Parts: sequence; structure tokens; C-alpha cells
Amino acid sequence: MQHSTIELQIAHDIEEQARKIAQGDNCSFETVLEDGLALLFCTAPADEIRLDRLQAFSDEQLWAIVHLRLSFAQDRRVRLLMEYGREGKLIPHEANELETLLDLIDRQTLLRSQALFLLQERGHDTLQYLNVQLVTE
Repeated sequence: MQHSTIELQIAHDIEEQARKIAQGDNCSFETVLEDGLALLFCTAPADEIRLDRLQAFSDEQLWAIVHLRLSFAQDRRVRLLMEYGREGKLIPHEANELETLLDLIDRQTLLRSQALFLLQERGHDTLQYLNVQLVTE
């Protein structure tokens, strides 16, 4: 991925929180900002998002994770490979590719679940998002 160098003015409280995260994770301040922006604009690959860092994410970043999905091409490929598997036409390298894609789906599901849990703890109506109605007696 190509990178650009920019000068950016940010609010003091954002800087302070990002520096705390960077110190706690033993990484650079710039990495924390870049990761946060990647999440906000849904460009962060699920396998690069650390589950143990979600607690420090903003609500917007958590919602970005909730909406994280496979790309159209990846989704189409999973469906095709699963069909090959049902038909018994899956060759070894395709089986490996399917396993990798299914691992990615599992990872996204885990991240999404944790993000929804954290959002619910923060007072968001995640049940409405999930279109779940609780039955009360």
C-alpha cells in the first residue's frame, strides 16, 4: 500500500487518547492514527485488527467494524468455491483458498460480535440494529 505524508491538526483529547493507546500497545502514535482512519473508512483488513484493542476504539470505529464485510469479489469467490465443494470438484489449492476465506469470515464475525457487545455496553441499541425483539413474559 502506498502512503502519503500529510500535516494534520487534531484535537488535544484525540491526541492524548491516541498516545495512551500507542504507549499501551508499544507502537507509534502515527500507527494508532492510521489504524483508526483505516477502520473509519473500512479499509482495514480484519486479520490486522487486534481484538484486545477494541475497548479503546471510538463508537464510530466500532460501528465500522460491525459493518465490515467481505469484498464483492471475495464473497463471489466463497460462493463459487463452496459450490465446487458440494459438487466434489474442489481441487487442493481451491480448498486452501476456501479455508483462508472462511477463516476471514470467522475473524470478521468475532470482531463484529465483540464490537456489538462493546457498543451495547456503551448504551447503543444493538438489538435494534440486529433486528432482534426480546420476548418478555
